[in-house]
Amino acid sequence: PPLRPRRLPASAPTGGPPRRGADAPRHGLALVAGPAMAQAAAGEDLAAYDEEENDVRLEGALVFKPAIEVLPKTKRTEELQKRKIEELKRKKEAAETLRRQKEQEEAARRKEQQLAQKQKAMLEQKRIELERKRREEDEQRKKMEGGLEQIVDALTRNVSQQHITVCGMELGSVRLRLLTRALEDNLSCMSMDLNRKGLCDEDGMSLAWMLEKNMNLQKLECEGNNIGVKAAEAIGEALKKNQSLRSLNLESNNLTAGGNDQKGVIRLAEALQENRSLRVLMLSKNGITAQAGEYLVKAIESNEMLTLVDLSGNDPSLSVEQLRRIDDAIQRNRERASAIRRAERRERFALYNEEFKCRQHYMQIEALRLEIEAHEERRLNRMRARFDRWVEDIDEAVRDEKNTIEELESDAADRAAANANKGKKKRK
Repeated sequence: PPLRPRRLPASAPTGGPPRRGADAPRHGLALVAGPAMAQAAAGEDLAAYDEEENDVRLEGALVFKPAIEVLPKTKRTEELQKRKIEELKRKKEAAETLRRQKEQEEAARRKEQQLAQKQKAMLEQKRIELERKRREEDEQRKKMEGGLEQIVDALTRNVSQQHITVCGMELGSVRLRLLTRALEDNLSCMSMDLNRKGLCDEDGMSLAWMLEKNMNLQKLECEGNNIGVKAAEAIGEALKKNQSLRSLNLESNNLTAGGNDQKGVIRLAEALQENRSLRVLMLSKNGITAQAGEYLVKAIESNEMLTLVDLSGNDPSLSVEQLRRIDDAIQRNRERASAIRRAERRERFALYNEEFKCRQHYMQIEALRLEIEAHEERRLNRMRARFDRWVEDIDEAVRDEKNTIEELESDAADRAAANANKGKKKRK
């Protein structure tokens, strides 16, 4: 137990400043200076604010309390006491703040470590899952034969038909992954029919990943399968990126887990606010309730491209007012689409008229060009004929001149010969 402070003998000095540090009593005994009430008041104040000096110290097997400094109760000592109490308060607050900061840093560090470990575990699990899927796909690719193998090969080489159906073919999860992998970069297929093939949530995720990358597929039929909530959420995220799909049929699936989870349909509705390519959306017989219906109403009212939405056969809580608002939005979109088609038709007709006029003008210009070319050709022919005649005339004049010169030379030679004969006769 802690030692009680003993009363000093009468011969011991009681005045003077108290000793601190190394001069303090080793066994933690208090120095008595001043009245007993000042000692009690000071002890209470220090006990209230100084945690460090109130802590119990252990030295070996003995337990001691720290020494308490007691001063006479004067105005100066009260001020010193107040300053000391304030200093102790400040130290206490600083220590508390530092402790809390360390605790927060430690908590944040532990949280980061836990998050890093969790992410590492998730990455490792994802890597193992991808490795498993790759092995299954390799094994299935070796076993695959018949029509599905031809379809996958044609899709990979971009030489497939525009409209493909897998009716009558066995289509498991691994085979569907091979099919969607071939569709990711395909540019030849425009429609895929996967109706009533028993597709599950995992298969729906594969379809969603395909839709994120494929930018040519326009129609996807998935009626009568078992696509669930997670797949619906993934398809909703894919629709935010896909800008080519025009028709999506998810009729008679399990998008709401029997009406108990509306998150998948809500995510689809949120995607409709960003997607501007989808025209037809079939969601009948999926257990959609009024909660998801409200999201669908807001999304369809903000979407200007949907012209057909089927919500028949869903939960009875889907109110008539919600269906009426959806129908009004669809009618508005249809009228807008009809107005756009009429405007396009008028524009095409105007373009046809302009093209006809341009062709007429081109034909007139071509006829004028042909006429000018014929005129020029006739003029050139006349000039060529005149030039040919001029050349012939020059050649004829040259020949006549040459003949004349030859005749004159011949006449001159004859006269010279005649004159020579006459001279010989005279000399004889």
